[in-house]
Amino acid sequence: MKNNLFEFWHKRKEWRPWLILMLVGIFIFTYSFQFPLTLKEIHHNLPLILRFASAGLFLWGVSNILLIIFPDLERFQVKRIGRNRVSLPRDGVVYLLMMTVLFIGSVLSRENMLMLVFAMMTGPFVLNGWITYSMLKNIQLKRIIPQRVMVGETFTAEILMENKKRVIAAYLMEVNDTFKNSNEDLEASVVFRRVGPRQQLSAHYYVKLMHRGIYQFGPLHVSTRYPLGLVKRGAIFHEQNEIIVHPQIGRLSSNWAEDFFSIAEMAQQNRSRRGVFDDEFNHIREYRTGDSQRAIHWRSSARQGELMVQEYHQNRNYDLVIGLDLWLPGNSVLHQRERVEWAISFVGTLCREHLKNSRDTKLTLVSQAATLEVLEVGIGSQGLEYLLDFLATLNAGKTSALGEFVKIVSETASPRTRTVLVTTRQENDSSNRFSFSSLLGSRGKEISGSCKTIEADPKILSRWLVLETN
Repeated sequence: MKNNLFEFWHKRKEWRPWLILMLVGIFIFTYSFQFPLTLKEIHHNLPLILRFASAGLFLWGVSNILLIIFPDLERFQVKRIGRNRVSLPRDGVVYLLMMTVLFIGSVLSRENMLMLVFAMMTGPFVLNGWITYSMLKNIQLKRIIPQRVMVGETFTAEILMENKKRVIAAYLMEVNDTFKNSNEDLEASVVFRRVGPRQQLSAHYYVKLMHRGIYQFGPLHVSTRYPLGLVKRGAIFHEQNEIIVHPQIGRLSSNWAEDFFSIAEMAQQNRSRRGVFDDEFNHIREYRTGDSQRAIHWRSSARQGELMVQEYHQNRNYDLVIGLDLWLPGNSVLHQRERVEWAISFVGTLCREHLKNSRDTKLTLVSQAATLEVLEVGIGSQGLEYLLDFLATLNAGKTSALGEFVKIVSETASPRTRTVLVTTRQENDSSNRFSFSSLLGSRGKEISGSCKTIEADPKILSRWLVLETN
């Protein structure tokens, strides 16, 4: 309730003019009852005219305030009045006010000259409304956007307008596009100067989305005030699109291989060639002093007339298990939300590097966020796309239970895997003191293979993760 009141007060610049209009309507309505005799001296129908006018002003203000408080009501308004919508710009309001004054003056004073001027002013007003209505008939709009983008990436949204009329062209057509997600509402607009009969033109605008997740595009609003600008008529096209904004992906610096992989490589040096990393045949070369006689390839040696040996290189492909503990307290602040985004960007970058440089391996992502999810990703672009879609829609949670999470990570790991645990919790925080190693020990579990725990602090992750910044 408090949030709704705060949001309503935050929009006071939007509803304040309509509130003033409602008060003016109430004042005029009350005045018409308190001073009926004075008004009847001017004209016997003037009190009734003022009452209808004040009631219209009051209802107009109420409807617009309700639309500001409850934006979802606009859907019912569109269904009720149809696709076409009419509004008056400021110039049109002034023009209509002048016509009203002339009409009331001619009725009260019974002056034919004022009525003649009123009739002459009515012609352009009606003509402008008819022209705008004619130009909006048989107009089709379409939006073309990519299905996926990355946070901070600039992309182009293309608007196609097709005029299916045979004779009448469409002039000065303004198209407003809206797109939103749970964090923000955005708008963009383009203008078509002229779209000829049976012609299709395109216009575009540039978009840079700074929040990961799913953005909903639509509907499209088209309007025109051509030629006099007195009447603005518009139409709504329910052209709906959806775009997935992936988390920002960077690259791993050389410090990552030095800090993590070098430890695993040193552990494998004392193992035999048929150990965790099986050797693979690379090529045949000439015999050199110190080569093992077991490596001599006798068939190639007989063919070449000299000793030839088979050379092997160690297979560095490995399975990767990533445990992502995406914790966010209920009363989170900016730096805690920043930890979540850095953790997701780091995990996405790590997964992309692994899928790009490895083959015949398995990638498993265990995420503890709003829910506990286990994701197995295959090698290839489709697997990476599926993973990034999952990370884009991942919402942090405030659960403190890590038992099931640690159990799944320990059961997934094997001697052939490397495990990376990424957490947004602060290990130095006294109110939330924890350690994955102590948690594993208390449950009698241990993670097979090499394992590294990383706290998702931007200062820590910036050593290994390099993000492109504009």
